[in-house]
Amino acid sequence: MRLKDYDVGPFIGLVVTILCGTVFFLVQLREYYWNSYTIADSVYGSVFYLLTGFHGMHVVVGTLWLMVSLVRLWRGEFSSQRHFGFEACIWYWHFVDVVWVALWCLVYVWFGGWLYMWWFKMWDGDVYTFKYP
Repeated sequence: MRLKDYDVGPFIGLVVTILCGTVFFLVQLREYYWNSYTIADSVYGSVFYLLTGFHGMHVVVGTLWLMVSLVRLWRGEFSSQRHFGFEACIWYWHFVDVVWVALWCLVYVWFGGWLYMWWFKMWDGDVYTFKYP
Protein backbone atom coordinates (compact mmCIF):
# COMPACT_ATOMS: atom_id res chain seq x y z
CA MET A 1 0.00 0.00 0.00
CA ARG A 2 2.71 2.46 0.94
CA LEU A 3 4.67 1.69 -2.22
CA LYS A 4 1.53 2.08 -4.33
CA ASP A 5 2.39 -0.98 -6.38
CA TYR A 6 -0.44 -3.30 -5.40
CA ASP A 7 -2.18 -5.42 -7.97
CA VAL A 8 -4.52 -8.35 -7.35
CA GLY A 9 -3.22 -9.49 -3.94
CA PRO A 10 -5.02 -7.00 -1.71
CA PHE A 11 -8.28 -7.52 -3.59
CA ILE A 12 -8.12 -11.30 -3.17
CA GLY A 13 -7.17 -10.92 0.49
CA LEU A 14 -10.07 -8.58 1.18
CA VAL A 15 -12.58 -10.78 -0.65
CA VAL A 16 -11.42 -13.89 1.23
CA THR A 17 -11.57 -12.04 4.56
CA ILE A 18 -15.07 -10.74 3.78
CA LEU A 19 -16.16 -14.29 2.94
CA CYS A 20 -14.65 -15.59 6.20
CA GLY A 21 -16.46 -12.92 8.23
CA THR A 22 -19.74 -13.71 6.47
CA VAL A 23 -19.35 -17.46 6.98
CA PHE A 24 -18.47 -16.93 10.64
CA PHE A 25 -21.60 -14.86 11.19
CA LEU A 26 -23.81 -17.40 9.38
CA VAL A 27 -22.37 -20.24 11.47
CA GLN A 28 -23.03 -18.19 14.60
CA LEU A 29 -26.65 -17.64 13.56
CA ARG A 30 -27.01 -21.38 12.92
CA GLU A 31 -25.54 -22.11 16.34
CA TYR A 32 -27.98 -19.70 17.98
CA TYR A 33 -30.89 -21.37 16.22
CA TRP A 34 -29.91 -24.93 17.22
CA ASN A 35 -28.71 -24.28 20.80
CA SER A 36 -30.63 -26.17 23.46
CA TYR A 37 -30.47 -23.24 25.89
CA THR A 38 -31.49 -19.60 25.77
CA ILE A 39 -30.23 -16.41 27.32
CA ALA A 40 -32.78 -16.84 30.14
CA ASP A 41 -31.95 -20.47 31.04
CA SER A 42 -28.84 -20.07 33.15
CA VAL A 43 -25.82 -17.97 33.90
CA TYR A 44 -23.93 -19.86 31.17
CA GLY A 45 -26.65 -19.02 28.63
CA SER A 46 -26.57 -15.36 29.60
CA VAL A 47 -22.79 -15.14 29.45
CA PHE A 48 -22.64 -17.18 26.24
CA TYR A 49 -25.12 -15.03 24.33
CA LEU A 50 -23.77 -11.77 25.73
CA LEU A 51 -20.13 -12.46 24.83
CA THR A 52 -20.69 -14.19 21.50
CA GLY A 53 -23.41 -11.71 20.55
CA PHE A 54 -21.19 -8.69 21.10
CA HIS A 55 -18.42 -10.44 19.19
CA GLY A 56 -20.82 -11.24 16.35
CA MET A 57 -21.87 -7.60 16.21
CA HIS A 58 -18.22 -6.58 15.90
CA VAL A 59 -17.72 -9.16 13.14
CA VAL A 60 -20.63 -7.61 11.21
CA VAL A 61 -19.21 -4.09 11.67
CA GLY A 62 -15.75 -5.30 10.64
CA THR A 63 -17.10 -7.11 7.58
CA LEU A 64 -19.00 -4.01 6.47
CA TRP A 65 -15.86 -1.93 7.00
CA LEU A 66 -13.89 -4.44 4.91
CA MET A 67 -16.49 -4.12 2.14
CA VAL A 68 -16.15 -0.34 2.16
CA SER A 69 -12.36 -0.70 2.08
CA LEU A 70 -12.63 -3.08 -0.87
CA VAL A 71 -14.70 -0.55 -2.82
CA ARG A 72 -12.28 2.24 -1.94
CA LEU A 73 -9.32 0.07 -2.96
CA TRP A 74 -11.07 -0.77 -6.25
CA ARG A 75 -11.63 2.93 -6.93
CA GLY A 76 -7.96 3.71 -6.18
CA GLU A 77 -8.67 6.00 -3.24
CA PHE A 78 -5.71 4.74 -1.21
CA SER A 79 -2.18 5.98 -1.77
CA SER A 80 1.14 5.81 0.00
CA GLN A 81 0.18 8.92 1.98
CA ARG A 82 -3.58 8.38 2.39
CA HIS A 83 -4.47 4.91 3.63
CA PHE A 84 -5.36 5.34 7.30
CA GLY A 85 -8.93 4.03 6.82
CA PHE A 86 -7.61 0.81 5.34
CA GLU A 87 -4.95 0.40 8.01
CA ALA A 88 -7.45 1.10 10.81
CA CYS A 89 -9.78 -1.50 9.31
CA ILE A 90 -7.01 -4.09 9.35
CA TRP A 91 -6.16 -3.30 12.99
CA TYR A 92 -9.83 -3.49 13.97
CA TRP A 93 -10.23 -6.85 12.24
CA HIS A 94 -7.13 -8.27 13.96
CA PHE A 95 -8.45 -7.09 17.32
CA VAL A 96 -11.72 -8.93 16.60
CA ASP A 97 -9.67 -12.05 15.75
CA VAL A 98 -7.70 -11.93 18.99
CA VAL A 99 -10.86 -11.39 21.02
CA TRP A 100 -12.39 -14.46 19.35
CA VAL A 101 -9.45 -16.64 20.41
CA ALA A 102 -9.91 -15.51 24.02
CA LEU A 103 -13.70 -15.95 23.82
CA TRP A 104 -13.40 -19.40 22.32
CA CYS A 105 -11.06 -20.50 25.10
CA LEU A 106 -13.33 -19.02 27.77
CA VAL A 107 -16.81 -19.85 26.45
CA TYR A 108 -16.30 -23.11 24.58
CA VAL A 109 -13.33 -24.73 26.32
CA TRP A 110 -13.65 -23.59 29.93
CA PHE A 111 -17.36 -22.88 30.42
CA GLY A 112 -18.42 -25.26 27.68
CA GLY A 113 -17.24 -28.23 29.67
CA TRP A 114 -14.07 -29.61 28.12
CA LEU A 115 -11.67 -28.21 30.69
CA TYR A 116 -14.17 -28.43 33.53
CA MET A 117 -14.85 -32.13 32.84
CA TRP A 118 -11.12 -32.83 32.76
CA TRP A 119 -10.76 -31.00 36.10
CA PHE A 120 -13.78 -32.87 37.49
CA LYS A 121 -12.36 -36.29 36.53
CA MET A 122 -8.89 -35.39 37.79
CA TRP A 123 -10.22 -34.66 41.28
CA ASP A 124 -12.75 -37.54 41.44
CA GLY A 125 -15.79 -35.27 41.40
CA ASP A 126 -14.65 -33.04 44.26
CA VAL A 127 -13.41 -30.00 42.39
CA TYR A 128 -13.00 -27.87 45.50
CA THR A 129 -10.75 -30.14 47.55
CA PHE A 130 -7.34 -31.10 46.28
CA LYS A 131 -6.55 -34.78 46.78
CA TYR A 132 -3.08 -35.90 45.96
CA PRO A 133 -2.64 -39.54 44.92
